[in-house]
Amino acid sequence: MNILFVAAELAPHAKVGGLADVAAALPQALAAAGHSVSVAVPLHRGLKKSGEFRRTNLELPVPVANGTWASRVWQGRRGGVSLFAIERDEYFDRAHPYGEGGGDYPDSLDRFVFFSRAALELARHIEPVPEVLHANDWHTALIPALVSVVHLPMRTVFTIHNLRYQGEFPGSDFPRLGLPGEMFQPETLEFYGKVNLLKGAIRLAHEVTTVSPSYAREIQTEPLGHGLHEVLKGRAAHLSGILNGIDEESWNPESDAELKKNFSSTQPQGREECRAALEKEMKLEPANGRPIFGMVTRLAEDKGVDLVLGAAKELVKKGGRLVVLGKGHTELEEAAKALEKNLPGRVAVRLEHHEGLARRIFAGADFFLMPSRTEPCGLTQMYAMRYGAIPVVADTGGLHDSVEPWSAARKKGCGIRFQADSPAGLRKGLDQALALWDEPAMMSAARQNGMKADGSWGAAVPAYEAVYRSSVGVSSRRKKG
Repeated sequence: MNILFVAAELAPHAKVGGLADVAAALPQALAAAGHSVSVAVPLHRGLKKSGEFRRTNLELPVPVANGTWASRVWQGRRGGVSLFAIERDEYFDRAHPYGEGGGDYPDSLDRFVFFSRAALELARHIEPVPEVLHANDWHTALIPALVSVVHLPMRTVFTIHNLRYQGEFPGSDFPRLGLPGEMFQPETLEFYGKVNLLKGAIRLAHEVTTVSPSYAREIQTEPLGHGLHEVLKGRAAHLSGILNGIDEESWNPESDAELKKNFSSTQPQGREECRAALEKEMKLEPANGRPIFGMVTRLAEDKGVDLVLGAAKELVKKGGRLVVLGKGHTELEEAAKALEKNLPGRVAVRLEHHEGLARRIFAGADFFLMPSRTEPCGLTQMYAMRYGAIPVVADTGGLHDSVEPWSAARKKGCGIRFQADSPAGLRKGLDQALALWDEPAMMSAARQNGMKADGSWGAAVPAYEAVYRSSVGVSSRRKKG
């Protein structure tokens, strides 16, 4: 099958979250399964400087609301996948893919309307011609509407990576989309008087997916549907939850050059050196036989960072150490730094994005914390498991699907799950982790289980193939939903 995967991010050079990792890994897995796969992304500054792309002679005429703009195409190759980047420097040659200081750029709508339209023009030039356009998150959510208006002989699959971000704009902005006026109605892109790009994609894509089975169920309920639960329930017959995988070749403690010492599930000795190196790098006091808890996250309330900061003093009293890496909301950054100042040597905080350090935290921490209030899938818990850090996670979304609770009786499981959005739940989870730490044989077994777990894209590829086949099998007249 011929597939064009369209996304706003691509690891490692234009990465904000898990979408970038998926855009890098899933197309490769599909290509390895025999499909013809291309990826289209904006030519962000990081991609432009990476050297992975070269400028081509292909120039696309991109229709926008006020005329037609030219856009040069850059091209690269990664494994079995063709990479295409859309050039428009005033939109994409910026310090951040989305915005600085925690917010979006003021012209976000124009930037991603342009990108979506350019991706559609690009699809006309790719050989072989794509049968399926696979769009991701609100930045490319206009694509199903564009395909329906232009009547292209292509099917659309749309993946929701996080329902919280919907691409919602004032109704007065609708003309900037360049769509016929009849598209601004409740059956398509209108939502309580506003433009809602995500809603439009849910209604108009031939198939809709999200990134874990549990999240697919959760978002059809009012508490976690962010206002779109009824829309999603209406498309339930065309909504699939497929758990993300990870690139196990890239995320491999046996060969990771960022680590002090490489190790594996069968030869785990090097992990002790990684632990000692992490203590030194983060200026932690020796844990004196007590565990190190790591956290690599965007500092935001939906990630439960406030819960961890609130529990940190009690954790330290019980001998634990805490390492936090990430950036995000100013108030949480300030609270994290204040905690580090009050508990020097026992809490260490780095307010940055640093993949090398993230890898060293996975390899050196004993436990990995993910107290997310909602988590569509999550990849960091999978990375942590592969590197031997036992996940302590909220029981929600993809965390529920990827972390099997440890059972001492059965010697099964690889982590600890606790009640989401609950300080008491987190405390219980931390106490379970400390109790597990006091049982070295159990600790070793849980760690081994996690390191040996199959976190690859192997199971996801057949599921996506089924979705693509279903989209192609849909009649050209869209079913109402």
